[in-house]
Amino acid sequence: MRILFCGGGTAGHVNPAVAMAEILQNRIPGCEVAFVGREGGNENRIIKDKGYKLYTIRIRGITRSISLKNVKAISLALSSLNKANEILTDFHPDLVIGTGGYVCWPVLKVAIKRKIKTVIHESNAYPGLVTRRLNKRCDAVLLNFEEARKYLKRRDNTFIVGNPIRGGFKSINERLARKKLGIKDDEILIVSFGGSIGSEKLNDTVAKLMNEYVSKNEKIKHIHATGVRYYEKIEKENPIFCNGYSGCKILPYLDEAPIYLSAADITITRSGANTISELEMAGSAAILV
Repeated sequence: MRILFCGGGTAGHVNPAVAMAEILQNRIPGCEVAFVGREGGNENRIIKDKGYKLYTIRIRGITRSISLKNVKAISLALSSLNKANEILTDFHPDLVIGTGGYVCWPVLKVAIKRKIKTVIHESNAYPGLVTRRLNKRCDAVLLNFEEARKYLKRRDNTFIVGNPIRGGFKSINERLARKKLGIKDDEILIVSFGGSIGSEKLNDTVAKLMNEYVSKNEKIKHIHATGVRYYEKIEKENPIFCNGYSGCKILPYLDEAPIYLSAADITITRSGANTISELEMAGSAAILV
């Protein structure tokens, strides 16, 4: 069986796809998997790190206000249909699964037209635009929240399945995670991040917290991920924390999220649907922004 996943824009779109790919490959002998991501998307590094085949499509979102940028966005959307068709011809999937983001639209739309089986997984309580537009024509829509059903025009093809979680959360516990990070039993570990795309306001607030409080308390350790787009700015403003200083460490991204979240005494983060599911799996207390 050949399965093509499409999704991009944030790790919240990619992580559920990677989790499903792991599960399906473990359960279906000989299952072949590939991904379609957004060209230039930092979130694609998750797919590359796992060694999966990756196709990319050049596409961008349409702004809600009147803007000349929308002309370019519409042009890219139209050309993306041709690219999606090329990808489907090359990989020849039996099933296409979309997990959110603009890149899903051309791939699912062309797959539906070619009568390839299609599935959407929707993590949010309020479904994204792609889910709302294409749910009527997909073979199945997998929901994390029952509440999402009321926003969909067709409901007989919807199923409540929750959020798929990457296997790393099942293979590590708090004790082992803290040992890997070198956190002692009597130390408090704070982990913070603004999602895969980061948050400039959260980054500035965390840097202030590290400067004024955490770095002056030897029993408190703090690891923060800025998001790739903001790391260079933070590195210039707070080089000592990017190099690791007095229990504080600033990173561009949490490569081993299961380890960090499982080790944390408390996590400070945005309240994305996938992030909340992973926090629950890790058993970490959290302050959600």
